Amino acid sequence: MIKDKIVNFEKKLQEHMKDVYCPTHLSLGHEEVAEEIHNNIKDIDWLFSNHRNHHHYLAKGGDEKKLWDEIMGKKNGLNKGFAGSQGVTDRNINFHASAILGGLIGVSTGTAYALKLDKSNAISVCCIGDAATEQGVFWESLIFAALNTLPLCFICENNGKSVDALLEERQSTPVQPRVQSFGIEVCQTVTDAMTFTRQNKAPSFVEIKVKLRCAHLNMATMMDLCDQEEPID
Repeated sequence: MIKDKIVNFEKKLQEHMKDVYCPTHLSLGHEEVAEEIHNNIKDIDWLFSNHRNHHHYLAKGGDEKKLWDEIMGKKNGLNKGFAGSQGVTDRNINFHASAILGGLIGVSTGTAYALKLDKSNAISVCCIGDAATEQGVFWESLIFAALNTLPLCFICENNGKSVDALLEERQSTPVQPRVQSFGIEVCQTVTDAMTFTRQNKAPSFVEIKVKLRCAHLNMATMMDLCDQEEPID
């Protein structure tokens, strides 16, 4: 199962953090979401992720060895060691991630619009955290997706925190009713959301409560590599 592959990868990475010289967000506790994505995503679909992206990348069918080498800063990594953990991109499988909070929400929406114009059967899937729903671009994209009936599926992995700021300290009302008010289909499972978007070529949203089983951020001491311009051989 893909979730076992993800857990093994993350635990191995956790054990080798002393060899990692880039900010790294592990996804232990998010693997059930990745399992559902893996079971429902197709090669032609686009998957957009965030700073916590290893589970999404592997769920899309990404190369585990190249991901490992990218995180380790090696030249044969996915992005030649320059992207590190947070900015992984693999054009071969239509996968993109960004360290910027909500950074790919607009891109995923634009992709969904392009897919509609091309009359494609592919869908655009955007994975976000609960804090990303506090960004203006999220709500603007919901409006655009609803008005244009776009094949866009938002998957919100809610771990209840934004670094150390608790959800109840940041949001006064649940996100699902607010999303639904825009005419977006709100689903209870990832499978239901992706299926709805694929069958109806219309936007959907699902919020999944997860429990992060590791530190928010894992980062080794940078030592003298802070000033190093080239990736590690």
